[in-house]
Amino acid sequence: MANAIRMVSGVDSVRAADAYRLAVEERRGAWPYVHVYPPPSATDVFKISTIAVDVVGTGPIEILRYTVNAGKVFYLRAVIFGASSSIVAGDCLFTLDRNSAIGVTNTQFQPEHGLVNVPVALGSTTNTRGFELEMARIFSANDVIRVKGTNVNLSEGTKYVCGIFGYEVPSLDVKTKR
Repeated sequence: MANAIRMVSGVDSVRAADAYRLAVEERRGAWPYVHVYPPPSATDVFKISTIAVDVVGTGPIEILRYTVNAGKVFYLRAVIFGASSSIVAGDCLFTLDRNSAIGVTNTQFQPEHGLVNVPVALGSTTNTRGFELEMARIFSANDVIRVKGTNVNLSEGTKYVCGIFGYEVPSLDVKTKR
């Protein structure tokens, strides 16, 4: 279970509340802006994927997929949407979403605002410098992040080049003392 909640009662609830209070106090001034700067407990995520462009008009294909590790929160800081050849605006459309497999109706599907049907390349595919987002996009444990591409006018032999960059941090970094 990804987000299991452990219920405690009596003396154990007092110990748990005290451990939580101490953890918050210890970190109070240390790292207040987790969405801007990675804390010491962060693990970098640097995922790049390439795939051959599909035939024009066949709909979206999955270029990149990343599943957030259980017990972690993922902060997406930058993306690369591009191709192995130059892209003229509108030649293809890129979309980044969560929990939405191609061809499956999913009520938990969430497109990422501002990253749906992007008609231009973002970031650099030559030096893998990502397009930095103004604010990190936050993904929960076990969320599946997908970058999809729809070919509108790219020629055969071209490859999509996409990447996501950010970091994961433990969703709850509390140690219980007894």
